[in-house]
Amino acid sequence: MKKIGIVSIAAVMALLLTACGTGNVSPSSSSSHPSGKASATSSQAPAPVVSIPEKVSQGSVPDSLAGLKSYLGKNLSLPGNGKSMCSDIIGAESGVRYIYGHNGKDNVTLEMYEYNQANLNSTAQKVISEVKGKGHFLLLGQQVDATLSDNGKYLMIYKDTATDSSSKAYDAEVKKMFRKFKAD
Repeated sequence: MKKIGIVSIAAVMALLLTACGTGNVSPSSSSSHPSGKASATSSQAPAPVVSIPEKVSQGSVPDSLAGLKSYLGKNLSLPGNGKSMCSDIIGAESGVRYIYGHNGKDNVTLEMYEYNQANLNSTAQKVISEVKGKGHFLLLGQQVDATLSDNGKYLMIYKDTATDSSSKAYDAEVKKMFRKFKAD
C-alpha cells in the first residue's frame, strides 16, 4: 500500500513540475519574439527619447539645495517639499528625499545632497571621490549608486524600480538635468 501511495505522489509531482516548466530555454529561443513568433530583424527598437520641458530655468533659482529643489521640483512635478534627510552620514551639509511616481506608479526615489566645497570633511571627500571614480560609494557596507553634479556641489541618489525603456529614458533625462544644474 505504501508503494502505491509513493508512486502516486511521484506521478502527481512529475505532472506538477511539468506544468510549471519554463518552456524552451535553449539559446536559439533568445532571438524569437515573446509571442513565440520569430522576430523579423535581429536588432532591437531604439530606446525612446524623453524630453522634460523646462518650466523653471536654473538661472531663476539660487545655487543652493533650495534652488535645486525648486528647479527639479517644478520641472519634474515633484510632490511637496520632500523629506529632510540626515546628511552628515555622507559628509553633506543638507539633504532631501522625494518618493514619487512616473508612468503611474510610486516607483522613483530621488535624494539630493549639498556639500560645502570650501569645507569638506574626510567623509565628504571619500564619498565624492568614490562617486567620481566609480559612480557609487559604500554606506554601512552597502553600495549606493550616486550621481555627482558637474559643479561637484550636489550629490543625487536616484532609484527607479521600473525597468522599461520609457522609464530608463526618463531616468537618463533626470540625471542629465541634475548634473547640469549650475554647472557654468
